[in-house]
Amino acid sequence: MFALKRLLLLLLIVLVAYCFWPRKSSLTGFDPVRMSELQMEIWKSASGKKVWALVRPFYSVYQGQYQLPPISAMKISFDSARALHVFHTSPDAADQEKALAPLQTVFQTMKSGMKAGFDSNASARMELMIWMLRADHAKRAQLTTAWSESLAMLYGRSTQECLPAAKKFAVASKFADEGKWGEAQANALEAWRIIGGFAPPEKK
Repeated sequence: MFALKRLLLLLLIVLVAYCFWPRKSSLTGFDPVRMSELQMEIWKSASGKKVWALVRPFYSVYQGQYQLPPISAMKISFDSARALHVFHTSPDAADQEKALAPLQTVFQTMKSGMKAGFDSNASARMELMIWMLRADHAKRAQLTTAWSESLAMLYGRSTQECLPAAKKFAVASKFADEGKWGEAQANALEAWRIIGGFAPPEKK
């Protein structure tokens, strides 16, 4: 019995260490291929009614790709899934704004965990704007600009430097709306490869 208790205690210590041990989290340390795959999975599930379907791919992004600690990654995976669920089940733009609060938590956690220098509230607002522009086909012409501004905020680059990746994301979004997932992922992959060459701004 004593040996079993020691074993359980050891397993608990290992689990706690795994969950809280500091990691070298980074906005650019991802695998572009995997990121494009996860992005497509999130886009496919985004308009559904099940929050749980979004948690797993978000966790794979935050923990598997950005290398955030598992506890933080799980928390903001739920926040991200909840934000998308609120957005896609809202009847109008005013209700869609309710997705902003969980998005702010996501970007605040990312900024803290990665010791990055971006404005978390501004980045959350820009992410919501991208969602809104994707949903409103009459305003799709603004999507590339919004994506470029979002990337510029996150990575401390000029909007012009971020424009090639933004264009690829916008094209990927269009193909996704048409159900052309192969073409969508191919363009997203090119965007992530461009972004992988960026260095995030240092925390001030």
